[in-house]
Amino acid sequence: MPTGHGSPINPDTYIPNFSSDAKQAVDHFLVCGLGSLGQQTIVNLKKFSSEPFEVKITAIDRQPSHDWEVENLPSLLAEPPVVGDCRRDAVLLKAGIERCRAVLIVTSDESVNVETAIATRRLNPNVQIILRSSRHSLNALLQQQLGRFVALDATELPATTFALAGLDDDSISIFRIKDYQFRIIERYVRANEPHFDDMPLHRLHRRYSRLLNLKPQTKRSQPIGWATTASSTFHRWQPHVRVHAGDEIAYIEVDQPNVVKQPRPAARPLPYQKLRRWLEDVFDGNWRRQFLNFWQQDTYESLRRVTLIAVLTGLFLWTTAVLVLQFAVTGVSWNEALFLGAILILGGYGDAFGYLTDNNADSWVMTVCLLISITSILMVLGIFGLLADQLLSSRFEFLRRRPRLPKRNHVIVVGLGRVGNRVVRILQDLKQPLVVVTNELQYPELLNEVPLMVGHILSELKATNLETAKSVIAVTDDLMLNLEVALVASKVFEEKNKPFSPVIRTLTQTFSDNLAALMPQAKAFSAYALSAEAFAGAAFGENILGLFRLNEQTILVAEYLVEADDTLHGRLLAEVSYGYGVVPILLQNRNIQAEGKDILMPDDNVKLSVGDHLYVLSSINGLRRIERGDRTEPRRWSLSADMPLNKDVLLEAGNRLAQLSGISLPRCRQFMESLPCEIDLKLYDYQAYRLMQELNRRLPIRLSPLESAAKTHL
Repeated sequence: MPTGHGSPINPDTYIPNFSSDAKQAVDHFLVCGLGSLGQQTIVNLKKFSSEPFEVKITAIDRQPSHDWEVENLPSLLAEPPVVGDCRRDAVLLKAGIERCRAVLIVTSDESVNVETAIATRRLNPNVQIILRSSRHSLNALLQQQLGRFVALDATELPATTFALAGLDDDSISIFRIKDYQFRIIERYVRANEPHFDDMPLHRLHRRYSRLLNLKPQTKRSQPIGWATTASSTFHRWQPHVRVHAGDEIAYIEVDQPNVVKQPRPAARPLPYQKLRRWLEDVFDGNWRRQFLNFWQQDTYESLRRVTLIAVLTGLFLWTTAVLVLQFAVTGVSWNEALFLGAILILGGYGDAFGYLTDNNADSWVMTVCLLISITSILMVLGIFGLLADQLLSSRFEFLRRRPRLPKRNHVIVVGLGRVGNRVVRILQDLKQPLVVVTNELQYPELLNEVPLMVGHILSELKATNLETAKSVIAVTDDLMLNLEVALVASKVFEEKNKPFSPVIRTLTQTFSDNLAALMPQAKAFSAYALSAEAFAGAAFGENILGLFRLNEQTILVAEYLVEADDTLHGRLLAEVSYGYGVVPILLQNRNIQAEGKDILMPDDNVKLSVGDHLYVLSSINGLRRIERGDRTEPRRWSLSADMPLNKDVLLEAGNRLAQLSGISLPRCRQFMESLPCEIDLKLYDYQAYRLMQELNRRLPIRLSPLESAAKTHL
């Protein structure tokens, strides 16, 4: 995985990733901006510091400060913060930009962030740049130009967390990777529920779902201790442990595993191609289809087409009138014919009638002139009719019926900034009835999509059927207003004796912690504290796709590109899952990518190779372990086997042993040829359980642990 050294990086195909560099025991990082996001990012970066690897952080801030949100923040830095403008070369050089592995630019001014990123790339062509920015189109252009560049929106990253917390249902996260939509669900098991009640844990790892966490209602028996894993959340329970009614489980599932990719829209034909197709259809006798297609257009297209037809028809009528008057009426000059033709197509037949009578024009000439005048009038009326229809349609757009205010079980979103707008969009996608309350209309397009109340927030809140609402999500930029909204809503629900969990957006983690003591029922999230973990993960070259909260931890959705010198190359997924404490959810295997196949919820026995794309769920601790190659060792097992009655199964049994254990195929076949005998294996508990199940179908075996469970690393 790239470390910023070696071959040049193609910014069009590069996907940032982790690397393992044994020679470099110290990683230097620079954080530009020491607001709430910057301080929380430093805290999360220090989580990656461990022996023998050390993380050293320097920082730049515009103004000196002694009042830190994070207690003793200067002690986390390698040196005191550099005071100055981070856009200046001298300031960046003083902070050590030339030796940094990554620069995190997280000031509140996005223009400053972009300028700093450009200056950073000029001073250090190899440094990884993590930019705080909400300008998605600009971010894509900068990524092409700068390379080794990741842009994250600190405000919108946790929007899904706010939205799903407000739903107060089983879903705690929804995210999309490629064409697949994943859903994280946390809920209690009901009695006699067929897919969960009294099921062993290993059977909850299915083709399109994976168990993430178990919180049992009663203590479960685990004779050999916790399962071997590096995670405090994932894979902790032994695979034979059964789930019972009342237990709380969390799992991930794919909503639409069989997604058919939409075909790419065809390129718009050029004008000469349209004309050629039209002529071909006319000559083939398909003129009627062309006529229908011509008129079955949207309003704007129809207006343009009819106007073009009217102009061409007017020119034709004018030409006809001029020729008729010149050659059929005596004494008419070319100038007179031109002016008389113009008068006719403008509806002035009465003005031309006297002139034609004085010149003794034939009756058929006067009839042709009358028809020309009538045709031109009809064409003008048709154009004015289309214009009037378009104007009236646009006028009535403003008079369309506004969505009705829900009477019950709706979510009230307070605040319509960028976070609020994103929360509203997520709730709309989930078909959740909602009401939006804001003091300023920033997104007018929502007027006809959701019930929208604009005005004084606390006054408008009373008119939202608050007492029958499902929840309130307060996501304004005003911390005190969010608290006030939550307190007002809580008071209303207490009077109705209804359970209520308001969702509150805070700006600091300290306030969130204090609010938990004041309102235990509230769900308070600091947007910056949630986003900071994504910024820290991206600093090590990882592509962060999303985040959510599970088991009091922030879980990141991360993408890896496996390269020859990193800590994932050549590993079985079992070693990655249990050794690093992550959950693989999607694998794009290099060997089958040409066939357009993705492996959802891949098996433990898949071996990673160079070029594979792996998507995982991981805590910040799991990312650190992959970065350092710090893998929890598996348990030692003794496998003894007897000779089966049918010796033909030995070849297949040897193959399965090699696939599931990671031992070389020749050694496994030698073991099968030497039966009865024993062999020592190093396996994680889920590996051992599956190996026992597979081999038991083919020959008599005994598999027993030789040591107690490895110490679980939290």
